[in-house]
Amino acid sequence: MNFEKAPRQQDRKVDEGRTETRYNWRGDRIVNSRDRWQNLKVIRNRHHVRESMIKPDKLTYHLITVYMGAPSRQQSLLSGRNYNILQSAGNVAVISAATPLRSWYDEVEQDDIYLHLEPELIKRVAAESADLNPDKVEIVTALDSRSPVIESMARMAFDELQRGDDATATNLYADSIANLLAVQLLRQYSSDRLPPEKQYVNGLTNRKLALVLDLIESDLSEDLSLKSLAAAAGLSEYHFLRMFKQSTGYTPHQYVIGQRIERARELLKKTDMSITEIAYLLGFSSSAHLTLHFHRKTGITPSELR
Repeated sequence: MNFEKAPRQQDRKVDEGRTETRYNWRGDRIVNSRDRWQNLKVIRNRHHVRESMIKPDKLTYHLITVYMGAPSRQQSLLSGRNYNILQSAGNVAVISAATPLRSWYDEVEQDDIYLHLEPELIKRVAAESADLNPDKVEIVTALDSRSPVIESMARMAFDELQRGDDATATNLYADSIANLLAVQLLRQYSSDRLPPEKQYVNGLTNRKLALVLDLIESDLSEDLSLKSLAAAAGLSEYHFLRMFKQSTGYTPHQYVIGQRIERARELLKKTDMSITEIAYLLGFSSSAHLTLHFHRKTGITPSELR
């Protein structure tokens, strides 16, 4: 999306969730998941902006913003109605795809986490997780709300990305957050709310769990997708997330990291491969990345084990 600065200043092209911004744009993009995750886009920006306008033809995704900064005043025009909002840390705004919005801000530095979710993901989760008609479910725009669940997931995603090369932020991790976010939008911000959440007492059947664990074991060095694991169990991605944790005590992402550490332990004991070779073989970005998670899991470093 294009941000337009004040006259006589050079235009800057960025992709933040606003289509045009005038009057003194100054920004510092802290982290952007564009090149790392496929199904979830996460951006954190600290910036000064006086006026912004979202054009409906440019907003092709649902935009979630979680405000992180000092209290500031925002005035917005939505569907002919004026909103006067006092932004404070933890405020959540959900802007439905194709929604026009114009906003004005005071001089205080803005600090936001932006989350982008595709409408097709919302429709799929609505159909698979709650048997809702995906063509009738609409996400309702809310400019000033609270959602501890969404705030927590936004912080988790940002914290994971900020670790850089030491992050375990695989697509499996991002897919899991995207599905949980979609469910929360359907639960809190949709025209047709989700029914009460099902309770999964027994988790996956032994057969389905064995199929999933075999798939993980065979592709341990790969960036596994939530879609492929859920398909192996014959479940929707959201139901699979809950039932897998019920069966194992771990999220799929946590389980994969744990299995990689166990495989690394075996290779360290039984082979003369270097720590760097083992790290790359098991999908870690570096020997330091392996050492970090190995120490978290076992209390010692790979070198100390040897």
